Amino acid sequence: MNEIVDRVLHTYKPTRELDADGMAQIRAKVAQYMEKLASAGQNDPERLAVYARAYLKELHEGRDPRFTGC
Repeated sequence: MNEIVDRVLHTYKPTRELDADGMAQIRAKVAQYMEKLASAGQNDPERLAVYARAYLKELHEGRDPRFTGC
């Protein structure tokens, strides 16, 4: 799981620079999110990476107003 988190964080380019504490917080959030997905049965590494990238985008840019979440 850590390999996927590392890969996602390496490819994600935030709109603002993150210090070491900020990066550690993001890493923890992404890892926790991926653990939830894995506990729900999602075990495909590529799909987990896609979901993690979308989660990061939502964290930094906010929710897409076109979707209500329903």
